[in-house]
Amino acid sequence: MRDIRQSILEDRFMELYHQKRVFLHAPDCDHPVIAVKPGKKRRPVLGDYTIHIAYEGFASIKHIPSGEIMHSRTPPMEEAKSLYVEQSFLSERIRQTADNEAGELVIWDAGLGAAANAMAAIQCYEAEAAKGPVRPMHIISFENNLDSLNLALNHRDLFTYLRHGGPAGIAQNGQWQSKQFPGLCWTLFKGDFLETMMQAPLPPDLIFYDMYSVKTSGELWTFDVFQKLFSICGHKAAELFTYSYSTASRAALLAAGFYLAKGRGTGQKLETTIAMTTPALNGPFQSRREMLSEEWLSKWNRSCAKTPAGIPPEEHAAFETLIRGHPQWKPPLPHTPSEDARPEK
Repeated sequence: MRDIRQSILEDRFMELYHQKRVFLHAPDCDHPVIAVKPGKKRRPVLGDYTIHIAYEGFASIKHIPSGEIMHSRTPPMEEAKSLYVEQSFLSERIRQTADNEAGELVIWDAGLGAAANAMAAIQCYEAEAAKGPVRPMHIISFENNLDSLNLALNHRDLFTYLRHGGPAGIAQNGQWQSKQFPGLCWTLFKGDFLETMMQAPLPPDLIFYDMYSVKTSGELWTFDVFQKLFSICGHKAAELFTYSYSTASRAALLAAGFYLAKGRGTGQKLETTIAMTTPALNGPFQSRREMLSEEWLSKWNRSCAKTPAGIPPEEHAAFETLIRGHPQWKPPLPHTPSEDARPEK
C-alpha cells in the first residue's frame, strides 16, 4: 500500500500496476474462495408435519409420512368458507334466535388440523353477532394430534386467521369461551375419533368431516364410523359436509342411513358430498340441495368399489342390499332443485 500511495503521488501508478499485476491477480492459496451452491430453504417441521407453500403463494400443512397436504389447491380459509360455512348456510342458522325456538347450534369439527374450518365458523358467528341477536353456538373439535395446529400457531405470519384467542386457548387448555360473545364456545376432544365421538356430550346439528383421505386414514371412512355417527345424530335434523365424493365413501354414508346430495366443487374436485338425516329432509335448506339420483345408483352398480374397506366379503351382498333398497331411490325423490337453485360450483 505504501508503494501504491507513493506511485500515485508521483503519477506513475500504471507503471507500478503493470509491474505488479501478476502478483495482484494471483489467487490466495491459503484462503481459497469456495462458491456456495444455493440450497432449498428448509421448511419448519413439528412431528410429522411441515409447512407447504403452494405455487399460488399461500401456506398450508403437509403430512410428511403420507405426503398429503391440507388444502393443497385452495387457501385454507377460502376452502373452509366455501365448502363448510357457505354450504351449510351457517349465517342463516346463526340468526335463527330463540324467538323461533332454535336452541344452541352444535358443530362437530371432525379433523381439527390447523383449525381453518373451526375459525371460518367462528368468524361467521362473530360477524353475525355484531349485527344483532344470534343463537348460541358450540364448536366441538376432534383431533388425535395437535402438532399441525401448534406448527401453524408458531407461524401466524403465514396462517393469519390464527391471530385470534380461540386457537391458542384450544391448543393450551382444550377449550375456549368468547369474552366478547358469551354464546360462542369451543371444545376439543383429543384422541381417536371412534372413541371420542361417543364421549361428546352434545349431538351435532352440523358435521364438518375433514379427515385425512382414505389412503392415509382409511379407518375413518368406513361403514362402521358413519353408522356410529348416524346413531348419534340420526334422530335430529343433522347434516354432514365433506370434501370426498368417492363412490365407496358415499356408499358407506348411504348404508349408514344418511340421504346424500351433491356439494359444490373445490380445488380439482368437481363436486363434494352433503349427507343428511331423515329429519333434515324437511329443513328450510333442503330445497337448495341437489340430491343424488338413480343416475348415481346406476354408476354405483357398474363400479368396482361398491363397498368401503372393512366389510368382509361374506357381508358384501347384505351391504349392497342396503344401498339398492335405500329410500333415497324410491319416488318421489326428496326435493331435487331446479338448475337455478342448485349449489354454486
